[in-house]
Amino acid sequence: MRAIIAVIFTVSFSIAPLAARAAGVLERLGGAGERLYGDYRAFYLDSNTYLRLGGGLVVAGALANTDADKEVRDYYQANIRSSATDGLSDFARIPGEALFTVPALAALYLSTENPWAERSLRALFLGGPLGLFLRSATGGGRPTEGGSDWKPFLNNNGLSGHSFIGAVPFITAAKMEERACVKWLYYGGSALPALSRINDDEHYLSQAALGWYLAYLSASAVEKGSAPALSISPYKDGAFVSFSLIY
Repeated sequence: MRAIIAVIFTVSFSIAPLAARAAGVLERLGGAGERLYGDYRAFYLDSNTYLRLGGGLVVAGALANTDADKEVRDYYQANIRSSATDGLSDFARIPGEALFTVPALAALYLSTENPWAERSLRALFLGGPLGLFLRSATGGGRPTEGGSDWKPFLNNNGLSGHSFIGAVPFITAAKMEERACVKWLYYGGSALPALSRINDDEHYLSQAALGWYLAYLSASAVEKGSAPALSISPYKDGAFVSFSLIY
C-alpha cells in the first residue's frame, strides 16, 4: 500500500512540470510555424528569389551541359583524390546526412530554444521542397550514371541534397556571426559537404554547387525574416525609434 501511495504522489507531482514543458514546446513550435509561413511568403512570392535562382541555374546549366563538369570530375579523380581526401570526406559528409542533421537541430531547438537551430531548420524546410523539385526537373545524373547534362525528369540527381542540407547550418551560423574571420570560417565549412560529394564521385560540380547555392538563398530568406522589427538608434536629443514591417 505504501508503495502504491508513493507512486501516486510521484506521478501527481510529475504531471504538472511535464504538462508545462509540453505546453511550452507546443507554443514554441507554433511560433516557429508562424515564422516559417512568413519565410515561405517572403521566399516563394518574391520575384527577386526567382531572378537570383535563375542566375544560379544559368551557371549550373552551363557547367552541366558542356564538357566542364566532366573535365573537373576527371581531373579531380585523377590528380587530387587520395586517401587523405577520402578521410576528410568521411567527416565532411556527416552534416549533409538528413537523418543526422535534422533530428540534431530539432532536439537542440526543442530543448534550449536555440535561435541558430531554429533558423537552420526553417531554412531546410524552406528550400527543401524546391530542392526536391530541381533534382528531378533538371534530370542530371551522377558521375557513375553517365553525363550531367540536363534531361528533365529522366533522372533525379541534378542537385546535391547533401550539399544543401550540409551547407544550411554553416551559412546560418555565418549570417549570425559578426566577427569577419569567424564568419568566413563558417562559409568555408559550408562548402565541405559539397566537396565531399565531388570527392566521393557522387555528384558533379554543377550539382554540388547548385545545392550549396539553394542553401544560401534559403538561409538569406530566413535571415531577412528574422530581422528585428524595432530598432533604437542614438540621436543628439535622445534616441530615435524605428519600426519595420516584414511580410
